[in-house]
This record gives sequence, C-alpha cells and structure tokens, in this order.
Amino acid sequence: MSGAEEVDSGPDLLNWASLRANALESIQSVSIPNDVEIPALPQAVTEFSQRAADPDVELRELASIVETSAGLTVELLKFVNTARLRTTSPIGDVSTAIARVGIRSASSYLIATGVKAANKSLGSKLIHHGHAWSESLQKALFAQAAARTLKLNAGLAFMGGLLQDFMLPALTNRFENDYVSFLENDAKDGRDMADREQETFGWNHASTGAFIAGQWGLPDDLLCAIYYHHSLHESLSRPEVEMFKLFPITLSGLLPDQLRQCGR
Repeated sequence: MSGAEEVDSGPDLLNWASLRANALESIQSVSIPNDVEIPALPQAVTEFSQRAADPDVELRELASIVETSAGLTVELLKFVNTARLRTTSPIGDVSTAIARVGIRSASSYLIATGVKAANKSLGSKLIHHGHAWSESLQKALFAQAAARTLKLNAGLAFMGGLLQDFMLPALTNRFENDYVSFLENDAKDGRDMADREQETFGWNHASTGAFIAGQWGLPDDLLCAIYYHHSLHESLSRPEVEMFKLFPITLSGLLPDQLRQCGR
C-alpha cells in the first residue's frame, strides 16, 4: 500500500469527541436493511484497533493479536520489509514490525488490508474491484499530499481518503437499480451522488460507512473522516479546528471515479 508508511504522524492533541458525537447522533437514524451484506473485517483487525487505542497497551499484546491470523502476519511483515521501510536487516517478528512503523500506522495498515480483502470477497455488480481500489488509493495519496502541504495530519488524510467509499460495493449490490438510475440520469445533470442517496434512502454511503466504523470501534478521527468526507464547505467554514483537518479528505472526495459521485 504505497504511501501508507507515513501514517503515524505523531500524537494528535485535538479532541475529536464532539465531532464524533454529532456524527453518531445523526447516524442513529441510519437504518441499513438487513439484507445489505456488510463488509466483515477480520476479528483480529477490529481487536487490534480497539486495543491500540489504549495508550498503555504493550507491543507484545498487540503482536499476539496479529499472530492469530497468518494472513495478517504475512501482510504486516511484507509491509515493514518494503525497501523504503526496512532497516539493514529484514524484520521477522511482529513485535519488532509494530515498533518499527508505530502502533497507529500498523493499525491503519491492518484496517486497510482488512477492508480491501472484505470488499474483494464481497464483489460488486456495478463496481470493478481493482479499479475501485486504485481510485481509493489515488484519493488517499492526494489527501496525504494536500495534508502535508497544509501541515496537517497526513496519516489521517491518507486513511480517510482510502476508506471513505468502502461501503459502496455493498450498497450498490443491494440497491443496484437506484445507482444505475443515478448514473443514467443524475450524474449526467451534474448532481452529487451523496445528495441523491440522502434523498432516496434517508442516508448516504458516508453515514453508513461511519455507522459501520463505529461498530468496528475505529478511532474517532477516522470515523469523522468517513462521515464528513463529502462536507467540503463545512470543512472550510465550521469553527472547529478538527473540521479543517478533514479538508484534504473532503477535497479528495471530488476526484473522479467510476460511479461519477460528483456528477462528472
């Protein structure tokens, strides 16, 4: 996952609790039909993410969680042994790997790996998985570069760009006709897909993504990044400092993709 190596950009001293509370209050009205096939993160990923939020957690405990999954162990070791990250000798154990990249970076990489695998196994009638992952990575790298230019949290920007649309394969499968109608009509008229979703369902893929992120126990700032990723105006006009930290992510949401979300 090119670019993810700089996810860990130091402690975040801002308080995301109020923004998360506002998002969760709105999400309470989200009613996802029972037959929507939600992407399932591996248990080890959700457990790692939840334990990683504890500032007193020990590396050995986190490593033992990763080691319950051979696949995740291989992916994490492959990540830290890339040419750009590796030290003079290869890293062969999980504890050292986590220490090398940092707990937050390791958590972010495992989440992204889990989401990619979950959506690939889910499949989609309207979305080409390979193209969708490339688009998500493009948004992530764009948001990361913008955050660095603005001296904001590049790690949050990368993960927000990468995960902002992770619910779309499941939603387009369940509501195929509605999304086809959007592509054939609204997109050609320049209408934003999130607005059409809100009008049609009473929610959009951003709010459902944040809803699932909350169930997974993802960090507050990442939940907010998913929830607000189509809130470009709010990221510039609201007084909370945290909202401006989401600006690179909201900007990346304007990039073109195969669903023509921004009506292009």
